[in-house]
Amino acid sequence: MKLLILLFVFIALASNSLALKNEICGLPNGSRSGCRAHGRFWTYDSQANKCVFYTGCGFNGFNFFNSKEACIDNCVE
Repeated sequence: MKLLILLFVFIALASNSLALKNEICGLPNGSRSGCRAHGRFWTYDSQANKCVFYTGCGFNGFNFFNSKEACIDNCVE
């Protein structure tokens, strides 16, 4: 029984650490090659856990930030 409780606690802690800091950060960030955006935006790359400058197509309006600082504050853990 103690082992089961310990396992449950471990799973709860692991799932909490894998959760994104902000839901917005989990949205697709579009392609970053092949065309140029007219605006200057930053987007969060969840695989690398960092903010990158957006220069491409596929703008979805959600996983984009006006500054690198805003992206970091909202997404980087």
